[in-house]
Amino acid sequence: MDACLAGKEDLPKETFPAETPRHGGKGSACLKRAEDDRESVPLREIPRSTFMSSSLKVGIGWIATVALAFVGGYYLNDGGNGSPHLVENGTEPVELGEEAEKTKQSPNSPPRGGAKPDSPSNGKAPFTPPATPATRPVKPPKDLVKALASANLITRWGSFMDAVRAADESNIRQVVAAFETLPAGYERNMEMRLLMQAWARFDTPAALAYAKGLDATEGRLAITEVMTSWGEADPDAALSWMQLNVDPKDANRQGYLPGLISGIASRDLERANKLLSSIEDRNARWQASSLLLQRYMEQSPDNAMAWANQLPADDPNYRNGILGQVGAAIAKRDPAQCAKWAEQLEPGEGRNRVVSSLIAQWSRRSPSEAAKWAGSLQDVPSRVHGMTQVVNFWAFKDPTATAEWLDSYPRSAETDPVVQTFVNRVTSRDPSSAANWANVIVDPNRRDASVRQVLTSWTRLNATAAEAWRIANAPHIPSARP
Repeated sequence: MDACLAGKEDLPKETFPAETPRHGGKGSACLKRAEDDRESVPLREIPRSTFMSSSLKVGIGWIATVALAFVGGYYLNDGGNGSPHLVENGTEPVELGEEAEKTKQSPNSPPRGGAKPDSPSNGKAPFTPPATPATRPVKPPKDLVKALASANLITRWGSFMDAVRAADESNIRQVVAAFETLPAGYERNMEMRLLMQAWARFDTPAALAYAKGLDATEGRLAITEVMTSWGEADPDAALSWMQLNVDPKDANRQGYLPGLISGIASRDLERANKLLSSIEDRNARWQASSLLLQRYMEQSPDNAMAWANQLPADDPNYRNGILGQVGAAIAKRDPAQCAKWAEQLEPGEGRNRVVSSLIAQWSRRSPSEAAKWAGSLQDVPSRVHGMTQVVNFWAFKDPTATAEWLDSYPRSAETDPVVQTFVNRVTSRDPSSAANWANVIVDPNRRDASVRQVLTSWTRLNATAAEAWRIANAPHIPSARP
């Protein structure tokens, strides 16, 4: 009997499943035949001497070589596309946790990679995104953590953008772990937006699950960004899923619908506007409108102005607020264009909002040009409002130049609010000048109230000088001394 098979007849019949034999170089004939026949050999009965054979040592060496090649290839390549993995030495490959790991699809869960969701007619139960995925601790990449701690925003945001561009199912939890080293709150909003939009492109359910686990403010932003990304990729699927699975109040208040509108607007502004009109919650409508405005501005300021002009007047506060936002967006690019638009608007609160936004932007560049334009407005209330806004910004920066500009206008009840604004602005820095300006206000009640206000502040700084000015210029006003 062959020595390699000695004792084989005595082996129990319980065996392991057959495996495909591996060819491994210069192994002995005995080892080769043992490999060929290993289908019938139970592991517990392999003689001890087998592990000491030189042939098996060769086989183990071959297996180790293959394993090293596999590990090296895994860490150095991502499957042939040349992009590096965000995996450091000693860090386990990223998984998405029990709930979202590889995002096992519920029949009507948010689709991954742009897949269509099940239609309402398929009779399947509505999907609810899972709670925050149960995750194991993941070590974030050290270089990314260091970049996120940088005070240089170019370094910080640039590095994070590189990370989310390279993110996929194998490393997203490492990117999330790095993101979570940032302090929670407003300061990491940019990173939150980048993370959620990138994540949603390849795994919408996991991104939504993570977003729902954040606190209310960050969660709303995160959900908005996920829905924006989904709405851009597949608006019909996103809308269908939301209508089936999200309570209408939550859709409004938690960012689902505003984000979806923003995403749809990247493809179809008319459809986005129709959805906007369906929002009843005022805060949600405001958020959606702000996102929609960005889409119009991406096209052109003219389109943004045309959109604002056709906003319904049934909610004046909402309409006026959006007009102010549009004015600010256009004024940042071209103050002169915004000025022409403001002149075409009907006088009233909406126009004043645009004027305020314009002056705020224009005064940073050229307060004298903003002042000249405001003083040229034909409608008196609009002119007074514009001049008041100019003083509010200019007097803080250059009170002397502001005073010279005000001096070019005759004193009248019309300019009293403008002068009053100047007085308020300069009282703490130059109470003597403030008192002199307060004393030229035309309306006597407004004048005396303004003078008393200045004297009260001045007395705290220099009671003697304040009292001397009162006696010389406004003796009828009681002393502010205690």
